[in-house]
Amino acid sequence: MLRLNFKKILSFIHLWLGLLSGLVVFIVGFTGCIYTFSDELKALCYKQRLYIEVPGNTQKLPFSQLLNIAERALGKDRKISRAEISQKPGRSYMFRAMKLNRKAFGYWNSYVYYDKVYLNPYTGQVLYIENAKKEFFTLVLAMHMNLMLGDVTGHFIVKWSVVCFILLLFSGIVLWWPKKANLKSFKKGLLIKWNAKFKRLNYDLHNVTGFYVFFLLLIIGLTGLMWSFGLTTEKKSTLQSDTTRQAAKLPADLILQKAIQTAPGTAYFLYNFPTAKAGTINLTAYQSERHLYDRISYKFDRYSGELLMQGPSFKNLSLSGQLIAMNYDLHTGTALGLPGKIMAFLASLVAGSLPLTGLFIWLHKKKKKNKQNKALP
Repeated sequence: MLRLNFKKILSFIHLWLGLLSGLVVFIVGFTGCIYTFSDELKALCYKQRLYIEVPGNTQKLPFSQLLNIAERALGKDRKISRAEISQKPGRSYMFRAMKLNRKAFGYWNSYVYYDKVYLNPYTGQVLYIENAKKEFFTLVLAMHMNLMLGDVTGHFIVKWSVVCFILLLFSGIVLWWPKKANLKSFKKGLLIKWNAKFKRLNYDLHNVTGFYVFFLLLIIGLTGLMWSFGLTTEKKSTLQSDTTRQAAKLPADLILQKAIQTAPGTAYFLYNFPTAKAGTINLTAYQSERHLYDRISYKFDRYSGELLMQGPSFKNLSLSGQLIAMNYDLHTGTALGLPGKIMAFLASLVAGSLPLTGLFIWLHKKKKKNKQNKALP
């Protein structure tokens, strides 16, 4: 009797957590499916702006010269904040100008501007100028992270909906667990009866698929919450550039040259320009195009080009540091390569479908209860 009452109470909690967070989980799940393979889809859809033909015996133009070309292409009212510098011969350079209003409500109000320009690093040719606010994968990511409601409102809703979803996963496993722990009972909960009527098929799709992806969704959910609660955010550095010093050589070229010499096996660099006058150039050297965790961070004096700080490589981090560094790769499945991405895709697909199948189960029970109440007199 106690077990029955416990499951009844848990079922009630499971229902209302699902009703509260269902729509958000549905949106976050299906947008997560799309974004899992965003890199592969971009390589197919945006081939002309991402890839170039390498001319024979030609060196890349100085980074400072490419920066000037990008600034002219985007216009004086756009301040470049980041450059993506691929070290592969057949890849373009990307320069990004982005200004945010994080307190604004709604996606379109959050961006003052968000533009990208792609350049051929050998010739300086402008390959494409993109209004990134309207780019498909940017919209998908915004829907996934904050429902396109802005950082304050949307982030709050998604964060606590994911908390509800984690609780739903645990309560769902308890409700799935059979009353009799024997092989026949477990087998019933592990197989989908595909030839059954809609009611039974829908019930199996909710229960059985939910069981199979439990651990995957738990990892995806918890790594998502790591971002939401700021547990992966690095502490702000107190290092500053010396505004009284000036370099003999253009700092942008000097900094990139030093970074390449320090990490010659880098796949691509993210070159972040400072907003404050005494801010440092923050440069991240990604050692792999597939894994974001394998990276080294640098801070340079923006005026002299002097290396102020070099972060540890992934293998030299503590266990907790490695887990934090791997957060994105665990969230998207890229930590395990293509098989991991496929698993993350399928798990996200199931996550998006669970609110639907759960809603149908609830509606059917409600309909059945209404019929019983009408039949009582």
